[in-house]
Amino acid sequence: MAKTNSLTNRQIFFLMTQTQIGFGILSLPNTLQATSKGDGWISVLMAGVMIQLVLIMLWLLLKRFPRLTYPEITQFVLGKQVGKFVNLIIYIYFIWAATFVLLQFTSIIEEHLLISTPYWVIGLLIILTCTYAAISDIRIIARFFGVISIVFLFLFGISFFSFLLPMELHHILPFGSSGLKNITLGSRDSMLTLLGFEVILFLYPLAEKKGTDFLKVISWANVFVTGLTAYFVLLCILIFSEAFLEEIKYPVIYFLRPLHFQMIDRIDLLFISIWIVPLAASIIIFIYLASKSLRLFTDNQMKRVLMNSLAVFLLFIAAPKDPESKQLYTTWIEYMSYLVLVAIPLLLLLCSRFLHKQIKEDSH
Repeated sequence: MAKTNSLTNRQIFFLMTQTQIGFGILSLPNTLQATSKGDGWISVLMAGVMIQLVLIMLWLLLKRFPRLTYPEITQFVLGKQVGKFVNLIIYIYFIWAATFVLLQFTSIIEEHLLISTPYWVIGLLIILTCTYAAISDIRIIARFFGVISIVFLFLFGISFFSFLLPMELHHILPFGSSGLKNITLGSRDSMLTLLGFEVILFLYPLAEKKGTDFLKVISWANVFVTGLTAYFVLLCILIFSEAFLEEIKYPVIYFLRPLHFQMIDRIDLLFISIWIVPLAASIIIFIYLASKSLRLFTDNQMKRVLMNSLAVFLLFIAAPKDPESKQLYTTWIEYMSYLVLVAIPLLLLLCSRFLHKQIKEDSH
């Protein structure tokens, strides 16, 4: 593949990090209070290690089929008919993941920024914007993600203002006081926050550098996202009491609310406004990946993206918005992610080894 049509390591890094960093990090400190409490940051690090093991497994699979994407591998290994059925499951996962992020995205904006705006209007504006970006080629999306990665610098800069607030070190001491069982349970909740690494299943054929170079870049991306998530979780634990974290739905937003400056009165609203960018990036890539997972009715990429966006918006409108239903959506996404990102790739890897199915890397 010509280098002009390839993705550089930097572009792969930005694609993976922008997809992984989403809404989950905003509510994770609250979620972890039910399990690992003050050891929540340890749970995040443990989740990062687990995801690294999954990344190695996915890399081993992709390395056997360097010119094929995930949906193409399923049909190559399992056969055309079984492969199409598996691809349907993968397609449903990405459509539902995009809907799930859109639901959470709209909820955050409605609660904190556009209180009087109907939720469907917010959702429509978001999906239209994301559709416009998702129609583009993956290389254009990668360049766009590279440009907007500058928001991380703003997020880090804004978060440093939190050090002006009183922090209680005893909230995290002694380390491991929650017990190994609770820390492990917390790592399961953290893994849901770190989803998005599945984008690599579609990037390997386009990677300019494959093999161990590809593994290194996705590993560094995982380290970055895990570190960023653990950093915000640790900040919230140090600033807020345990009882407060159990009550506040989005602690990462609220830890900046007490700060007031002469020119900026609500720095937390500035933080939310910036965080909109990575949230939108997740929807963009999920809609794009859905269009690559299953070719329904048409081979035209633009038409598939438009159909997928319409499906996401209709599901968004039809989905109940009560807390119980949202928790049910979380459970669905969790179990579907285990199936699509762990069980199916592991099955493909074992079958390809057992059946001796492999495509050798092109020589350069």
